[in-house]
Amino acid sequence: MRNVKRGKRGIFAETFVLGLALGLCGAAAAAGQGMSSKQAAPQQTPPAGQAQPAGGGQNAAPQQPPVNKEEEDTYKAFFNLASQQYTDIISQGEDFLVKYPTSRYRTSVYSRLVNAYLNTNQTGKMVATGEKAIAENPDNVDVLAILSTVIPRTVDPRSLDADQKLSQAERYAKHAIEVASTMPKPEGTTDEQFAAAKNEKLGLAHYGLGLVNYMRGNTAPAAEELEQASKLDPTPEPLLFYLLGTEDMKLKKYPDAAAAFDHCANAQWDPKWQGRCKQGAEGARQAAAAPAKP
Repeated sequence: MRNVKRGKRGIFAETFVLGLALGLCGAAAAAGQGMSSKQAAPQQTPPAGQAQPAGGGQNAAPQQPPVNKEEEDTYKAFFNLASQQYTDIISQGEDFLVKYPTSRYRTSVYSRLVNAYLNTNQTGKMVATGEKAIAENPDNVDVLAILSTVIPRTVDPRSLDADQKLSQAERYAKHAIEVASTMPKPEGTTDEQFAAAKNEKLGLAHYGLGLVNYMRGNTAPAAEELEQASKLDPTPEPLLFYLLGTEDMKLKKYPDAAAAFDHCANAQWDPKWQGRCKQGAEGARQAAAAPAKP
C-alpha cells in the first residue's frame, strides 16, 4: 500500500464548502470554485523495471514486457517531478498518455494526474481520470478512497442523476474499505507505516460514506461514518468536524457536537469558518445546559 501525501487546507474552496455544509452543493455551486490543496496523492510508481500497478490489489495487472528506452526516459522525467509541480505533472502526464496509450505505466500516470487535477481545481478531469484508473485496476485503493470523498460534493441534489452519483461514491468507498482491510503489508514497510497508510485510506473512505449519507439526509449513519473517519484519518479536514457537529446536533448529542465543533474551530482554517465553528460549539453547550423539556 502506498503512502498518501496530504496538504494543509481543505479539499474545496470556501464557497463550495459553504454550499455543502448548508446542503446546497450542486453543479451551480461548484462552478468556478473547485478544490484546493488537501492532497491524496498515491506515491508514484518506481521507474525502470520496478513498475507496480496502482493500488496493489488482487485485480492488479501482471508484469508487462519491458518498454523502449524513450518511453522509460519519458516516464522517469514524469516520475521525478516534485509532487507540487501540478502544471508540469498535468502537461507531461497528458502528453505521455497520448504518446504511449498502452504503456504499462499508464495507471501510475492516471493516479498522479488525479492528485494534480485535485489541486488545480479541475474537478471534472479529476473524476474522469480517476475512473480510468479504476477501470485499469478496480482495486486502486488510493483513487477509490479519494473519489468517494469528491463525487458527493459534485452532486446537485435536484438533478436526475443525484442518486446515481451518490451510489457510485458509496460503491467506491465500500470497495476501498474492503481492499484496505484485506491488503497485505508490502515488504520493507514497518508495522507503524503500514497501519498509518491503511488508516488514512480507511478514514477517507468512511468520510466518503459520511458525505453520501449527509447528502441523502441520513443523519445517524452520516454521524457514525464521520465519527469513524475522524478517528482513522490522521489529518481530517475541518469540514469533517463541522458536518459531524451538525449531525450530532440533530441527534441531540450536544456534548459530542461541542467537541466536534471545537476541533473544527481549532484547525487552521478560514477565519470566518473558525467563527462559525465556535458559534456551533457555543450553541451545543447551551443546548446541553438547557433544562430538559417535559
